[in-house]
Amino acid sequence: MLAIKARFDGRKVILPKTVRRTTPGEVIVVFTPSAEAKEEAQAWLKAQERAFAKVWNNDEDAVYDTL
Repeated sequence: MLAIKARFDGRKVILPKTVRRTTPGEVIVVFTPSAEAKEEAQAWLKAQERAFAKVWNNDEDAVYDTL
């Protein structure tokens, strides 16, 4: 098995100009999130962390800090 990095232009997968040591056969295509999607996900995680910290930081739940 060989992993290579390629691009998807919205219609087709664009492979690098040279792909060595390969024979014709089946492929697996995995789509990864774009940089913008990753940044947006990080912003949501930060907002959720702040909201969780407000709710969790109270005397009643302090007993769980020792577990």
